[in-house]
Amino acid sequence: EMPSNNNNNNNNNNQQQSCCSHDHNCDESSCATSSLHNFIDLDKLSSQNVANEADCKNVFREWNSRLDTDPVGIKSDDDDCELLLRVPFTEDVKLTGIVIVGGTRGTHPAEIKLFANDNMNKIDLENVHRKKPTQKFDIQEDFLGILEYETDRTKFSSCSSVTIFVSKNFAKLRGEEMQTEISYVGLRGEASGHRRDMIVTAVYETRPMPEDHKVSEDEMQLRMAK
Repeated sequence: EMPSNNNNNNNNNNQQQSCCSHDHNCDESSCATSSLHNFIDLDKLSSQNVANEADCKNVFREWNSRLDTDPVGIKSDDDDCELLLRVPFTEDVKLTGIVIVGGTRGTHPAEIKLFANDNMNKIDLENVHRKKPTQKFDIQEDFLGILEYETDRTKFSSCSSVTIFVSKNFAKLRGEEMQTEISYVGLRGEASGHRRDMIVTAVYETRPMPEDHKVSEDEMQLRMAK
């Protein structure tokens, strides 16, 4: 079940006091202003073990709309807690932090692993446990989207994509098998200004094109006559 907007101040205070692994609390002046939402290539998002891949776009929203329950978020398949999200960017970014809002009753992610720049999509659910993540986080239940987990900026200073692997949820920590539910993922950082499509075009245009070196039949005959 996805969290609703009806959270009171007591839940907010208790959550901030009980959480010790996050780096700082988000507010309007931080998470809202440094969102990378506008630099996520939503049309190229992909996933594994997500019940409805089309819903992946829904969880990447502006920070101010993080608690919206419409449209719906994502769920992992069946009673498997693991899921994988591949997030490409329209330009290289410096990824500085991540915020996750998950479901209730044990469906909230408890551990995530981030992989920077897996642009060939080599990481999947078959091999991800054998891969060394760029960074791993133990996640606290956060139904308000106020807990940000800061990345090691030296490892995420030039990201064209980030792969998010949810390896455990809170039900898993209790020894139970249950779906993972996510209603919001917020990525924070800075964009480089170097668009990925412009880089591809520039590389393409520097390659010699066959039509640039075509020789007419008349010119070929003149060359052979010399």
